[in-house]
Amino acid sequence: MIRVGVIGLGFMGGVHLKYWQLTQGVEVAAVCDADPNAGKAVKGNMDIAGGELELSGATRYLDVGEMLANEMLDAVSITLPTHLHKPIAIQCMEAGVNVLCEKPMALSLEDCDEMIAVSKRTGKHLVIAHCIRFWPEYVWLKKAVESGEFGELKVADFSRLTFAPGWGGDSWFADTAKSGGIALDLHIHDLDYIQYLFGEPETVEAKTAALDNGVVGHISTRMHYGSDSIVTAEASWMMPKSYGFSMAYKVVFEKGAAVFNADGLTVFPSEGEPYEPDIADGDGYKGEIHYFANLLNRKTSEIIITPEQARESVRLALETVQS
Repeated sequence: MIRVGVIGLGFMGGVHLKYWQLTQGVEVAAVCDADPNAGKAVKGNMDIAGGELELSGATRYLDVGEMLANEMLDAVSITLPTHLHKPIAIQCMEAGVNVLCEKPMALSLEDCDEMIAVSKRTGKHLVIAHCIRFWPEYVWLKKAVESGEFGELKVADFSRLTFAPGWGGDSWFADTAKSGGIALDLHIHDLDYIQYLFGEPETVEAKTAALDNGVVGHISTRMHYGSDSIVTAEASWMMPKSYGFSMAYKVVFEKGAAVFNADGLTVFPSEGEPYEPDIADGDGYKGEIHYFANLLNRKTSEIIITPEQARESVRLALETVQS
């Protein structure tokens, strides 16, 4: 039985908690949040995280140190604001606990390097929860690119569009020193997946637009890979609230195309009729939790993401802003 603690009971904490609870061979033994009322009304744009969290059976803590001292945990999910990822991940690994940490890994390459060094020294797993690598429609695309089934890739375009997160004075999103802004919080999803598909780009070129408060609210990036292929990604916090959220991709191959959007995934072969390929059930959140559990149980040796790759995604995100 894997004993797990969840640190941070906001929207993403609710997602991790519920998927841990749905995973066989796992006991959510403890939850931790500095706010004693956390978890009573979790709001989000996905049903899995909505409503009041089921916390019965888990001991509640207000302090991470107290939780680590009192509980015999095999692993924790860290679902805290980005500026807390490094210190809490290091604290947990130093206490002998494996870590699944929300993306982005950290706010700087130096912080990433410290986390990697502690993981190596302690021998504890450090997995960064880049959920898109586990999202069924993106898993399909990875296999399509690697298999060469549709020939050489010509165009790959990714987008992630939504409205600005809460900018109230008590929101950590309002402070880019804590959140990293749109590049590290939103754009990094597609940047990470692109490097997962194609590796490190030769050069990165980005353009941005600002919100009324001066914070970058839209970013469009082109990555160059020394070929005629066009690889682009776009992220926006400038959509109206009525738009909600969307993630999508359009990929053109020599022998067809694939389009993923709110209507699902459709393949358009050069010959024959369009079709919807078979993909796994669930979403990337479920996939990353099951992957981490299988790592802990030694049921898989597959490496889908390494701390070094997560660090590279932070570097790419920072480079888009600097460019």
